[in-house]
Amino acid sequence: MDIAARRRRAQKLKYPKNWKNISRRVRFERANGCCQWCGKPHGTQVLVGAENCWAGVDGQWRNACGKPIPGPLPWPRDFWWKYVIRHGGQIPQLRQAVVILATAHLDHDPTNCADENLAALCQFCHASYDVDQRTWSGNITLDLRRGQRVLWK
Repeated sequence: MDIAARRRRAQKLKYPKNWKNISRRVRFERANGCCQWCGKPHGTQVLVGAENCWAGVDGQWRNACGKPIPGPLPWPRDFWWKYVIRHGGQIPQLRQAVVILATAHLDHDPTNCADENLAALCQFCHASYDVDQRTWSGNITLDLRRGQRVLWK
């Protein structure tokens, strides 16, 4: 078993035994099957554009916070050029995605399952909320894979 698999297994052991029930209650009873930050409904197909703006089945475009906007946001210039260069001249396009709700720990501690610490978030909001934590965790994984010792406090 490689280091990353051992870390995932250790992380999974931190969750309580009834995590599936807690998560289901937060996502579908408390949040009524919608993202608590942007309002995307679970299981629906949406169009996703620049800066996580999105359009649901009604065709109404919304920004990342769920507020209605007249149309898809323009791609930021630096993102546009980086995308074009990385993808051989193809311009960024709107993409379709199915919304999946997840229960997020707002303090990043899986042992703290207090109601005020849990939020039902779509994959876009969850990823943007966890970006610093994932970057930090990914850097540690890279260090361990390179064989460097990481000092833990």
